[in-house]
Order: sequence, then C-alpha cells, then structure tokens
Amino acid sequence: MSFRIISAGAGSGKTYRLTSEMVELLKGDVRAAGIIATTFTKKAAAELQERVRVRLLEAGLRQQANELNHALIGTVHGLGVKLLQRFAYEAGVSPEVSIIADEDQQVLFNQSLATVLYHDRVALMEELSDRLGLNKRDRNDWRQQVRQLSEVARANGFSAAVLEDSKERSFQTFAEFLPATVDRPPGEWKRQLDELLQQSIDAIRNGEDGTKKTQSALGVLRELRNELGLRGELFWHQWVKISKIDVGAKSREAVADLREFAASHERHADFQRDIRTFIEQLFDIAMAALDEYDLYKKRRGLIDYTDMEVHINRLLDDPRVQEVLKAELDLLMVDEFQDTSPIQLEIFLKLSRFARYSVWVGDPKQSIYGFRGADPRLMEAIIRQTGIDPKDIQTYSWRSREEIVYATNALFTKAFSKLPPEQVALQPKRRAKAGPDTANRSDEPPEMGRALIHWHFEFDGEGRLPGKPWMENAVAQAVRTLLHRGKLILPKGEKNYRPARPGDVAILCRSNNECQEMAEALHRAGLRAAIARAGLLNTAEAKLVLACLKYILNPYDSLSVAEILLLAGGMNTEDIIEHRLDFLEKLPEGRPDHDWASEQPYVDRLNELRRQVVELSGAEILNLVLEELDLRRVIVRWGNVSQRLANVEMLYKLALQYEEACNRLHAAASLGGFLLWLNDLEAGGADWQGSGEEPSAVNVLTYHKSKGLEYPIVICHSLENNLRGEVWGIRIVPEREEVDLGDVLGGRWLRYWVNPYADQVQNTPLEERLQESAAQREATREALEEEARLLYVGLTRARDYLVFPTRRRPAKWLNRVWHEGQEEYPTLDPDIPESQWEWEGKFIDLDIERFVFPRDFPRHELPAETILYLDDRLGRRSFAPYRIDLRREKWPDAASCEIDPVQTYHRPLEAPADTEPYELAKALKALLAADRPGSTHREAMATDLLTNYDLIESVKPPELLSLSAAFFRHLEKEFGPAGRMYRKYPLRYELDGRLFETVVDLILETEQGWIVVQHSGHSGGLSQAGRKAKELADWFYLVKNGLAATLPADRIRTFLHLALGAGLVEVRFSSGAPQMSLF
Repeated sequence: MSFRIISAGAGSGKTYRLTSEMVELLKGDVRAAGIIATTFTKKAAAELQERVRVRLLEAGLRQQANELNHALIGTVHGLGVKLLQRFAYEAGVSPEVSIIADEDQQVLFNQSLATVLYHDRVALMEELSDRLGLNKRDRNDWRQQVRQLSEVARANGFSAAVLEDSKERSFQTFAEFLPATVDRPPGEWKRQLDELLQQSIDAIRNGEDGTKKTQSALGVLRELRNELGLRGELFWHQWVKISKIDVGAKSREAVADLREFAASHERHADFQRDIRTFIEQLFDIAMAALDEYDLYKKRRGLIDYTDMEVHINRLLDDPRVQEVLKAELDLLMVDEFQDTSPIQLEIFLKLSRFARYSVWVGDPKQSIYGFRGADPRLMEAIIRQTGIDPKDIQTYSWRSREEIVYATNALFTKAFSKLPPEQVALQPKRRAKAGPDTANRSDEPPEMGRALIHWHFEFDGEGRLPGKPWMENAVAQAVRTLLHRGKLILPKGEKNYRPARPGDVAILCRSNNECQEMAEALHRAGLRAAIARAGLLNTAEAKLVLACLKYILNPYDSLSVAEILLLAGGMNTEDIIEHRLDFLEKLPEGRPDHDWASEQPYVDRLNELRRQVVELSGAEILNLVLEELDLRRVIVRWGNVSQRLANVEMLYKLALQYEEACNRLHAAASLGGFLLWLNDLEAGGADWQGSGEEPSAVNVLTYHKSKGLEYPIVICHSLENNLRGEVWGIRIVPEREEVDLGDVLGGRWLRYWVNPYADQVQNTPLEERLQESAAQREATREALEEEARLLYVGLTRARDYLVFPTRRRPAKWLNRVWHEGQEEYPTLDPDIPESQWEWEGKFIDLDIERFVFPRDFPRHELPAETILYLDDRLGRRSFAPYRIDLRREKWPDAASCEIDPVQTYHRPLEAPADTEPYELAKALKALLAADRPGSTHREAMATDLLTNYDLIESVKPPELLSLSAAFFRHLEKEFGPAGRMYRKYPLRYELDGRLFETVVDLILETEQGWIVVQHSGHSGGLSQAGRKAKELADWFYLVKNGLAATLPADRIRTFLHLALGAGLVEVRFSSGAPQMSLF
C-alpha cells in the first residue's frame, strides 16, 4: 500500500493538485472503477470529477474519461450509501437503503425522547434546571443537551457500557472541586439563611448608609428574602449572588455573616446532590432515548447517517468484504481530511489498508469544525505517525497578494509552532512586480497601495467608548468610504483591474448575532448586506403572502384580510379600522362576517381561488397566489428589491421542503400543516431569509462559513472577542497520550459538567479551583488552538486587501494568536505603520487610516435599484398552440376549395382476402417514394418491400410495379416531362406566428407549373375520393401557400393520389395567400 498525505494550505491550488494526482494515477495502473474519492461537499465532488475528465480528454485518454462515471466520487455520506447498498447482505440491511434526512432526525429523535420522558422525570429535570440556573436568562433546554450528548455518543461509537462509565466519572471528576458536605438537619440551611437575610436587611435599614450602592443591595436582599418565603428555597446562583453582594463601607459588617454563610452553600448536600442528579439523569435519558430511537428505526426499516457510518465501519471488519475491496480498490482519495469525524476517520484508515494507493489531502490549520465532531488531535496523530514527504507540501499561494501571504506566514508560523514551518508558510505567486514565474503578467498598479490595511476608529466625545452598535456602525461607514474611493481590485480569473463593488467586500464575524448587527449597521450606512439571517416570517413580503394563504384556508380570518388591505390594497390602518366598523355595523344579526372587504380586488380574487385549490398542495397554492395576484409587482414597490424577491423565493423553497419532509415521514401535507410548520421554524429561529447575494450587496458571514471562499477585500471583525475556553458541557476525554491508529475510537470517554451558577459563576471559589485544574488548562489550550485555526481561515480568504478594524479596546483575539495566548500585549499600533510581523528579514507595513466618529451616525438611504420591468398583466387569455395540428383544428380559408373529378390511370389494386389493405397501401406508397421506371433493381425492391410487410405470399411484385409505372406515365402524359422531382420533401414555415411542419410525398416541376402529389392509403374505393380530398383540404391549403414562398413559380396545383384505387383528384383553391415566413 502507498499511503501519502498532501499538505495544502489555503489558496495553494489544492483542487488542481487533487486533479493532477488522480489523472497521473489513471494514466498508470489505476482503474476508474477502482477509485473511491471523498470530498466535503457535492459541489466539490462534481468539480473534481469534471476537472479530471477534461484533463484526461486533453491527454487523449478517452477511455479513462468515459469510464470515470464508474468511480465513486462524492461526499462521505453519498459514498457510504453506495457501499452499504453494495454490501447490503453482509451488513444485514435492505439494498433499498432508506436514509433519514438530517432535517428529519430531530423530529424522529424527539418522538423517541417523548416515549422515555415520563411526567416525574420531566418534572425533576425542570426543577433541577431551575435550581442550577439553566433557565435564568435564555431558556437552556435540557432536552437539547440530551440530543447533543446522544449525537456525540453515536458519532464516536460509544457503547452503553462506556456511557455508563462516563456518567459515573463525570460527577466523580466534578466532585474533586467541591468541598465535603456539612451534615445539618433538614430545613436548617433555609432557616439560617432566612434569619441572616432578615438581620442584614434590618441592620442596613437601621444604619446610616444611604449610598446608592447600599440601597440597591438592600432592594436585592429584600427580593431574595421574599422569594425564599414564597418558594421555600433559593436557586444556587442566588446563593452566589448573596455571597458577592456589594455594599458601602459602612454596611459591610452588616452583611459579613450573611455573605460567609451564603458562600458555604457548596457544602450543602442538596447542592451537590442536584449536580449529581442532573448529570446522571442527563446520561440516563440520553441512553434510554438512544435505545428507543434505535428500536423506532428498526421497526420502520430506517437508518440515519450515523447508523450508516457504524454499519460501514463494521463491514470493513468482515473478511468477505475485505477480500472484495482488496481486489477492487485501486485508489482511495480523501479531500479535507481534517474535517472528518472520528468514526469517518477510522473508516478511511481501514479503507487505506485495502487500497493500492491512498492519497489524503488537507490542512490541519483549517480544522475548524470541532463542533461538528472533527478532532484535530486525531489528524495531528496521523500526520505525526505517517509523516509528509516534502514533495507533498504545496508551496505556493495563488490567491493572495504577497504582503498578505507574508503576513500570514509570519503570524501563523509562530501560532502553529508545533508544525514545521514548511507546512505553514507559502510563497506568493501574485507579486507587485511581475516576472516569468508570477501569476500576474503585469505589475500591480501603484494606485492599489498596500494589501494590509489598519482601520482605527476614535470616539469624538467625552467619557467611555459607546457600546454596541458603535463599532459596527464605524466599520459600515468605513466600508462606504472605501467603496466611494473606488479601491482597485483584480477579480478572480480576469486580467484587468477595476474599482471595487459592494459584492467584492466580505465582513467576517465570529457569530450569527454579530453578523446580524453588522448587516443592520450596513443598512443604516446605505449599503445592502448579503446575509443569511433568521426572521423571514417577520418581513413585510412574507406577511403579505402568508396573509393570503391564511385567508384562503380560513375565510373568517379578518386579521389576514386587514394585512392584505394594508400591504397590497393601499389602505392605511385608520381606513381599515373604519371600513371594518362600518361593515360590522351594517351586518345583519346572525349573519357570518366572512365576506368583509369582498369588494376589494385582492380579497375577491382570493375568494375565487379558494374554490380552485381544494386538491392543490401548499407549494402549488403559494405559487398560484403569487402569480394570480401578481404579488411580486406589489412587493418590488417597497424597495430593497433583490432581498425581498429572494425572501419570496425562500418562502416557496420552504413550501417544497415541507412537502418533501412529509413524503419522507409518510405524513399528510396540507396548507394548514405548512403554516404550522413555518411557526415552528420561526420559534426555533430557523426561518432563514434569502441571502440576497449580488454585486451590489456587501457579504456578511461568519468565519466558519467563509471556509472555502475568497473575496477581493476581507474585513476581519470581532477581533475584540474573549477566549471561549470553558470546561462546562460535553467534552471527549482521551485516556491515551498517543492515538492508536488501529483503534481510533477506543481509549476515550464522555465527560459532562454542568455550570450550577449560570452567569454568577465568575469570582466564585468553584471557578477559582477550576482555573487551577488540568481540565481548565486543557480547555484553554484547545480554545487557543481553535481560534488560531479560525483566524487563519479568515485571513486567508483575502485576495487583494486584508483589513483589521480596531478602536481603543484591545484586539484580544489577534493578540492571543500572535502573543501565544497573552491578550494584553497589543499587536497593532495605530501610530506605527510598521507591523510586528517579520518575514524574510523585513517587517511588513500596513496602510493606517484613522476615522473619528461621533456617538450617533448619520443614516443614509439605500440607493434605488433598477429592476426588470414587466407590463401589467392582461388577465386570463386563450392562445392557440404554437404548432399547427390539423388533427385538432380546421383551417377556415380552406373551406372554399373545389374538388375535381377523379382521373384514373390503372385498374385498382385489390387486396386479397387474407391481406390487410392498410399494409398493402404502405408497401405501395413505399415503392412510389423510391421507384424509378427503367431501373434494373425495381423487381428486387418490390420483392423486398412485400417481404417486409408479410405480403409476398398473396401479392406478386409485378402487380405493384405495373401500377407504379402507370402512375409515372400518367403524370408525364398529363403535365409533360418533369424538370425536377422532389420526393418526401420536408416543409416548415410560419403562418401568423404559428409553425406548420409536414412532409410532401412528391413535388414535380413541369411546363404547367409545380405539381404537388400526396399519396393516400385510403381503401374505400374511388367513389369516396371527393370526401377524402375534402378532409385533406386544410393540409393542401397550407402546403400550397408554404411552397409558394419557397418555389419560384406562378402556379402550384395540388393532387390527392388514392394509391390503391389508382386515381388522382385535384384540389383547387383561390389565388389569395396569407403572409408567411420560411425557416
């Protein structure tokens, strides 16, 4: 086995290298059908396959390019499904694998969870959540923690025994930081607390301390004593709050005993019992839910993606499967291996043992999906144990300008000091001065300036810096200034520089909330923001569409009617109220009020549509409402057109998603169900708006979402953020110092610690003890490494400019990465253009620009958008089909035709009794289409035709030949020798905007003009020739007029040839012809 790891830093041409590796191996002894290649996204898989195919075709390897469809190239989940289908028998599952979609897992898991959540258990967990402060501010639903614990357990292959052990060890390790309990009689803690509270309250009230601080503390103590009296207990975060109560100097003695007693709550047996019970219950519920969830899936023949991974992992231990894979697997290629979960990693390691070649491509510096299960520690172990050949390290950056590359080299060779420098640093291919080896063929224009920019914002005012959203407003104003100046950028794949547009700018934020705040600041600055954010159902456009749907569902929904009148009907609130009151006043007693505002056009049309949508789906009804009421035209009048239209499209996509989910879950889909489903999305903050990405909108996204993308101008926001190195929650604890690549999933357990104090945890004895613990040191180390990787991803997104916005507060995140965790040491100085980053003996300079802003920022209106204008709708109309179909319509102009008597030229050809006349007619028409009198092959051709139509036993070839010869003699006798003859002539032309297509059997150019003959297989005898000709008059009319535009002739005559009857009938028309255009 050949096992290689390719280190590909950001912008180093990873996809090109992947393509080259696969192409070279396909040129050798690797078969396309023997390839398994995994990518992180479906888009990346399609791009890789297409690039490899193009390169193979360029190299003349057509066979390999055609066979590439047999290769397994796709995402981990996509390939897993194919492998499971291939080895379904060995895995013990159905070949028709039914995979639960990710979005359905929560629904099914909740159903399983509900089965094991008895009333007493739920009540206990709610009580514990209250006492431990989980519900203090935002409701921290313990059910979500159960789900997270279950997911982590399954994704890491933890058995029930490991989880049971983890439950015990979780509390045991937590208890090491708690003091021994004090044995006191029941109720003694409460009695003593109440007594001390009253004493402190009385002492402060009777004292001489009138300071604001003391009086505020007095109010807090009174509230807490009232709660103690009403509820019979205080929550543990309230005990801590009492222990930290702050009063003036004169009152400190009055609260000293109270504070000391409250601080001793750690020795309260109930405190430690609550922590232990919550941890144990969380594990017990998770294990019970997992068992129930597995049972639920087995009963229905379902598996989810985690099950699939478990099945595949077990399959690879089956000797029969191993034997097949050893024979068939030539190449295993793993892209973005740093983002794989532990169980996926174990699968890849097993597959590598069967493959002749194994190539893993990735970059540990970009492992930022720890929250999805990726474990950088496992990746580091693989690299450490297998090593990387220097030839397998990508050395050039093709993305960024040289100053950006040098700055990231200097910053991250220090931040990733555990990695060899050659695995971190890159050489820029884009340089200020072009050369023979640079990606740019000409020098950068001097107007571009430096690639690194430092924006420093100063407050024009007295006192403290303003809070949020001052920094966001400052960044938005600076972006507005940058775009106004027309900063030059070089778009990817282009050769010419141009001024930057809003869509060339990306602002990176640490969280979705910060993205939302930044988008609002851009809006205030008169700039649009391209951002996927929640709140779709609160937008005006969604309210209008949903009001229409609700009114269709319920004609008594007067609130929806009011919304329709307000948003679409052009009425203001006062007019709507007055209109409603007038209606109710005139409404006869006992009559329902469902026809309010029925005279209004939109309401009237919805009433009509209600009768038409009984059998339509929610998505169909939504689309019908949008089209019939022309709501998009109403919506674009409100401005911010692209965003609003994107939201309308998102609403339609959600309707389709709802119906797909119903199909997967075998549930009935309805309009009412869709509206309720939308309410659930809104409650969970998952009603995402359309991103509205376009050249006129600034991109706002998180650092995580920016991975894999690139932008000409990148602004790194959120640099002031604090370190997120907490010990609380779920954590996988390894028991081995070195990872065993033969047992990746072994030697680990799952720890869960609950924070019992909510936001009061700081400056408590428990926190102080934890701060000195190995667990906290490990959490801090992991957090520092995580944010270094995340900052690396963010900084390497920039192509032309990288912007660092700062103010008087320190850029803590940047400082920690540069100063190895020390956030108090500054990295950027607004007074010095020379940075601290040194590369190749030179310090890298930045362009520094100071902005001075007041507390309040001016508001700028969004510029008006140009939109594609469509004329107002003309209502429902009927249109004739584009193609003329004479089987379904008649042509009025042909009705005045005249039919001449029949001309006979031969005795009729009678079909024998055992012969179908229609088959004989087809044989004869085929002969007429090809027969040339005088040809030596005529008899052989007639024999073949009769044989093909199974007529050779009943009809003799001379009979057909005799009639055919007589036909052509008659034509020559009647019209003279033909100058030109066209058989099976295709005719295609337009008449009044409609298309007519046909094939004419025979066209002759004669001295008498053009003769058109159409053969008919009619077997009803010559007595019905006139009727048959009349039936075809429409066809002859259109053919004659079509040929008139094609053939330079003054006269065209049309004839129907009844082949079996040996007769010709002329169909004559007046000379008028419609206008036409020939194709």
